[in-house]
Amino acid sequence: MVWFKKSGFNKRDRFKKRCFFFFLLLSSTSHGGDFCLLAAENYYEQLYCEVKAQGQGKRLPSFYDFQKNNEQTQAFLLKRPAARLGIQVVLPKPQRSTYRVQKPVSVTRAKEALVASSSGSGEVEAKSNPFAECIFHPRKIQCAGVSYNLIGNLSNNKLSQEVLEGKNKINIPYFEGEIGDQRALSEYLSKAYGQYIFKMLEIGLGGSTFSYNKFVYLYYDVSDKGIDFSQRFETMFGYLKQDKQNLAVSEKLPKNVYFKKERCDWLRKKMVVCDGGQKNYIYQRY
Repeated sequence: MVWFKKSGFNKRDRFKKRCFFFFLLLSSTSHGGDFCLLAAENYYEQLYCEVKAQGQGKRLPSFYDFQKNNEQTQAFLLKRPAARLGIQVVLPKPQRSTYRVQKPVSVTRAKEALVASSSGSGEVEAKSNPFAECIFHPRKIQCAGVSYNLIGNLSNNKLSQEVLEGKNKINIPYFEGEIGDQRALSEYLSKAYGQYIFKMLEIGLGGSTFSYNKFVYLYYDVSDKGIDFSQRFETMFGYLKQDKQNLAVSEKLPKNVYFKKERCDWLRKKMVVCDGGQKNYIYQRY
């Protein structure tokens, strides 16, 4: 899938990118600010959204101002309002393994693992350029006469009735491999990401998904703090279902998309996922 690149942006540039990303989310939902978890980029930002969703944190800064702070300050700001809800805030480690967070797996292994986990029968072969024979349009990708159409969000009347109920879980699998086995971890993250995308489509948020890059970052972010990654996503999924029940979303697709072919990959044979940086794009075969 998509991999990490060391960034040369300073803190102000990263903040501008985050704001732009959040404005994109606002355009995809009529009450985008309430889908706070779609813009959260780390563990503390997720907790911020959860605290706000439960009516606490009235003295917390705005989401944008909260993002400006480092992890130590974010944890300090959340400590009291989270405690009132019985949520324990895990404090950041004094020194984080930034290299391990930024570059968890090699490009080749990530792509091989994705193909292996998504094709099942081996129908999709790992190639240096898997889209060499494909034609890219803003809302459609055509490969060997087959069309993959851009997916957006869906209103609740187009969903199965039970998908927004409490019993519907995201069921991200647990990593059972050795901590230092990068290939096993790559395979795990690819399978976990496929499950995440499938469930986001199921609840009608296909136009508001995390990129693989962001998904992997969150894995390292919460794992480095000793937090269960699968459970963290289960909690997030629960809040997203609540928001989806109460808030309308726009089904309008963007007129233009921004990504490079090199930042696209196959997923479960029927989908192409493209990382546009600030926005993730999913194309599905029908």
